[in-house]
Amino acid sequence: MAEFRLNRTNDAVFKAVFEKHPEITLSLINAFLEYQGTEQIADIEMVDREIDGDLPEDKEARLDILGKTKAGEKVNIEMQVNNLTSMAERIVYYWARNFTDLKKGEDYDQLARTISINILAYNMLDEKKSPNMHSCFEIVDRKTECKLTDKLEIHILELKKLKPQSVKEMNRVEKWAAYFSQRTPEKELEEIAETDQGIQAAMEVDDMFTKDEKARRVYELAEKSRRDRMSMINCAERKGREEGRTEGRAEGRAEGRAEGRAEGRTEEHESMIINMLKANLSTEQVANIAKESMEYITALQKKYQAEGIL
Repeated sequence: MAEFRLNRTNDAVFKAVFEKHPEITLSLINAFLEYQGTEQIADIEMVDREIDGDLPEDKEARLDILGKTKAGEKVNIEMQVNNLTSMAERIVYYWARNFTDLKKGEDYDQLARTISINILAYNMLDEKKSPNMHSCFEIVDRKTECKLTDKLEIHILELKKLKPQSVKEMNRVEKWAAYFSQRTPEKELEEIAETDQGIQAAMEVDDMFTKDEKARRVYELAEKSRRDRMSMINCAERKGREEGRTEGRAEGRAEGRAEGRAEGRTEEHESMIINMLKANLSTEQVANIAKESMEYITALQKKYQAEGIL
């Protein structure tokens, strides 16, 4: 029987460790700030995780962890396992909604420093242009590198870019990355925990989590849902490719191919999208997988619904 290996990017585990233990969250945050050379945070409190739109039609932003310091600084931490399209824009959107909370009569100088920490289980940034695992973005002048404001700070940690190295050579961010990575041997994690109190505390919570039957059940359901979702996506993609090739050979559909080429889309691509919709994936999931706009996916959905295909 295979040894149980806890997936620390699992939503249930992430919340159990960080949402319920501010001191561990603070240790994680300060690892990023220490590496970047910015001011450390001494305390934090967890606040409402929902940021609702000002108007009904506004897109809602939901943050995994949202904390606020006594000084008014705001920090949000998001763990993202699935490779979503427009992730960069999503990150900026979440940061902006968190930043822009002036009350009536307040001045702009009362806007607080807002820090966004994004832990990704995949590579979002081009490895040639951005080979480092940890990136920190600010608003700076392209020519002089003069910083416009110190109130924007966006961190991106890409776990797949974690490189093997001895624990002695690791900085705090790399140690936390090793904690989240499923590739890190348990023996190495134990060695890391001996050098970092925050990670040691997190691993103690992990241990309690795995012994809690109810929490373990929530974890297993979340893992099953993730595996089922990925299996369904892969199946839909394969079916779409197969049907696209078959239909392309059988029917030709010269006009469709010409339009597809003109738009940079093929019949095979469209067929893949239709099969994902048939598999009951949401339009947002389909847009993310197919790397298409929501408008295009919705238009296709309406078209094929009218034809009785969906």
